Amino acid sequence: MTKLSDLGYFFDDQGVLRTEKDKEPFKFSTQEAYEELGEAVDEEIFRLLEEKCGLEKKALKPADSKEDDEDLSFIFVSKNIKTAQKLLVLMHGSGVVRAGQWARRLIINENLTVGTQIPYIERALSNGWGVLVMNTNMNGSQAEELKYSRTPEEHADTAWKTWVKPSKAKEIYVVAHSRGGYDMTTVLKKHGDDDRISKICLTDSPWFQIPKTCERRAAPLYVVNFLANGNLEKYKIGEYRAGKVQNLFAGTKIHEWSSHFSIDACFKIFEEEFDEAKFPEILESAKFLVLPREERAQRNETDDEEEEPKEKKICV
Repeated sequence: MTKLSDLGYFFDDQGVLRTEKDKEPFKFSTQEAYEELGEAVDEEIFRLLEEKCGLEKKALKPADSKEDDEDLSFIFVSKNIKTAQKLLVLMHGSGVVRAGQWARRLIINENLTVGTQIPYIERALSNGWGVLVMNTNMNGSQAEELKYSRTPEEHADTAWKTWVKPSKAKEIYVVAHSRGGYDMTTVLKKHGDDDRISKICLTDSPWFQIPKTCERRAAPLYVVNFLANGNLEKYKIGEYRAGKVQNLFAGTKIHEWSSHFSIDACFKIFEEEFDEAKFPEILESAKFLVLPREERAQRNETDDEEEEPKEKKICV
């Protein structure tokens, strides 16, 4: 596999792709060169998942399979995936993206922070959660399909049965971008009655549906879809209702940016303990977290000005 360094590129300390020769940001030349660079970026992200995030690359196959790993697709998991009390599953969308990526274009033209899943992974790990990073677009070629990963749906199902279902996690959270929402729907068709699956955050995924399997659940399933359409006021927050997906604004109208803008809101939902009655209150807080931090601060200042003065307390 071609490395970034072979093509004369590297990611700087800010995660920006630059040329080794003059340290300039990437500039498009030809589609062929862009695609070759994209494949090198894939390999670099895989390396970062292992070396920076401490994840382990695992061949995708049933637990009892003895097949050669080289002929199979793969995923990435945290070292604590079998023992963690909480587990975060990340599912990218369709196209050329691979494990650890939200959008190749953003990785190449912007930086690693906005285009990769690394910020989600690092935040989950800092909470002590287990992490599973799917790789649903790695299905092989027309000439040779990859067993257990011939389609994105089969990949997701194999990963779920092999790693998520037998885990000791008491709570399972999911972030699924774009087509990843459809892949999660296929998972729920088989595993939706697992009450440990408690919260799902979708980032601009209109293809997600809650299947009938979930009707057998004893516990609520909270699903929020951060859409790259409209504005904060467009989506009204209502009471929790089984089988309902709550739509919120993603903070951007550009599809591939939705996961980056939604991260703080997603973790607000994941990290908070709440019941059905408190769900709307959590969403009212989370919906503003898709805004840039400066704009959030301005909103808070405005809210403070409108409130009556309160007695100040000193924390000690």
